[in-house]
Parts: sequence; C-alpha cells; structure tokens
Amino acid sequence: MRQLPGSYILNKFYTYAGAPAYNKFTSTYYASCPICREGKSFLKKKRLYYYPTSNTFYCFNCSRSWHAQAWIEAVSGMSREEIEAEVLSGDTSFDITDNLKYSNKIKKKTLSSLPLDSINLSDPLQKQYYGTNVYFQKALEYITERRLDTAVNKSSSYYISLTDHFHKNRLCVPYYDGDKKIVFYQTRSLDGTEPRYLNKVGYDKTVFGIDRIDSSLDYLFLFEGPMDAMFVKNGVSVAGLILTGEQEKQLIEFPFHEKIWVLDNPRFDEAAKENIFKLISNKQKVFKWPIDKPYKDFNEWCVKEKLDQIDYKFILQNLYS
Repeated sequence: MRQLPGSYILNKFYTYAGAPAYNKFTSTYYASCPICREGKSFLKKKRLYYYPTSNTFYCFNCSRSWHAQAWIEAVSGMSREEIEAEVLSGDTSFDITDNLKYSNKIKKKTLSSLPLDSINLSDPLQKQYYGTNVYFQKALEYITERRLDTAVNKSSSYYISLTDHFHKNRLCVPYYDGDKKIVFYQTRSLDGTEPRYLNKVGYDKTVFGIDRIDSSLDYLFLFEGPMDAMFVKNGVSVAGLILTGEQEKQLIEFPFHEKIWVLDNPRFDEAAKENIFKLISNKQKVFKWPIDKPYKDFNEWCVKEKLDQIDYKFILQNLYS
C-alpha cells in the first residue's frame, strides 16, 4: 500500500486519540493514548505522540511504537484493505477546528458520564490491554454468565473502573436518555462484597432502557433492576416504587403506554410480596408469577432456561389487576 496522506492520518488521530493537541514549535501532535488509556492520567496527561516527519506514533506510557497505518488499524479495527479503500474513495481533507470541537466534546462527556477511568468492556483494544486484570476478567465472565451480552433489551455497552473511589472493580451499567447520552449509571459488586449495587453519586435516578422503547408496542414493563429489564421488549428499570422527578419526566413522554410492574418473585422475596400488595392497593397492574416458574427474578429465569427474551405477552397473560 502506498503511503497514507498526512491529512488522512490526522483525521484518524483527532478521531481516536484522547484530547489531541499540536505543538507548533516541534511540529508534533500529542494526546492521551486510546490503547493503554494511561490509567488515572487518561485525558489529563498526554503521552502519545505522532511524528509526521517519520509517520510514526509512540506512547511514553505503554512504551509502544507504531507506523501510522499500524496505529490506525489498531485503534479503528479496520483492515489494510479497508483503509486503502477509504483513502481511494473518500475525502482526506483535514479541518483542525472541526476535529478539536469533536475531541473536546468527547473529553467532556467521558469525564462526566461514567466512573473515573472507565474501560469499555466491549472494546477489543481494551480487552487486549487489560485482559489479564482479575476484575476485568470477572466483569466479562459475569456478563456472559448472566446473558447480558445476548439479552433482547441489552445495554449497548458495559464498563468497569479499576481506580474510582466508590465504584472501583465493579460492573458498570450505563443509563442512556432518549438522545443516547449516558446520564446515570449503576454498578454491581463482582466479588460478593456489600453493597451489591451502587448508584451514581449525587444524581437523581433516571429510567434504564428509555432509549430502547418501541413506540409501536403499547406497554412499558417497569422492573426494579436493569438486568431483569433487559430480557423483555420495552422493559425499563426504575430501581424502586417511588419515582424520582427525573424518572417522572422521562415516563410522561409515553402517556399512551400502559405501565405494568414486574417485581421479583414474592415466593423468594418478602419485600416483593409487600410491594406487590402496595401496588395493587394503588390500582396498579402487576405481573403475577406462575407457580411453575421457581425463579427469583427474570434474569435468573433466563439464565436457568438459557433464554434471551421472555415474550411480553406472557406478562400480559399473568396479571394482578
């Protein structure tokens, strides 16, 4: 393959590198490394350098070097043939103003939306770099064991932080709003320690699953936990019976959807039994667990029977009303 145009390389650098910048005195570009993520220094210190004169990249944190094409392949997942086709068919011009706006937007979102130094568990580069970390592996195993990677209503991403003061070494499930922006999250313990669940500190709860509601289906199924909500179409999680102001705002956008509560099986959970009674007393519709389903919740049901979805019609056929 012929040498890549400098403008094409810069486009990829400003797209994938963290908070990229340019040093006009040395004519080099520098940023946070998207491969090693530089631990606590990601988006704060910048140890990845691009040297246009030699067409090479070097990270002073992970001590790795790449030729430009190899770096683009590593961070984008594109093959040599795909890169060549993109260069031949696309516009390789470079607008530093537009790219700076993009990188600053990503930086702001990354710092505010998730626990400190969050690692995307579905990113192949992160899997390669953090693959030997015990908690990184535990998180991946938990996702697979609980079928969170195949559920019909699964989250589009999962994260883990190895450094956050409150959420360190816990599986992070992000909550998106209707614009696909992460606005809240919940983390789960992976080693059995308490508390099992922790919410984003200092923020009101939002509704999990609001970004994946199918408007053609006239029902919303209200679960307490996001991992149960993932296994039913139009399943959402509100984490309790009392809605926050933000949750009410989100749900009021679906005034014509009938709301049906789906709680844990009262045969195994005394609190669920009491909460079901409260909801029925308030004239709410609640899923009635059939006696032949000896499972604590929907996630356990799907794990035991190797299911990725419970048909919502089954809920409609078994209601307290």
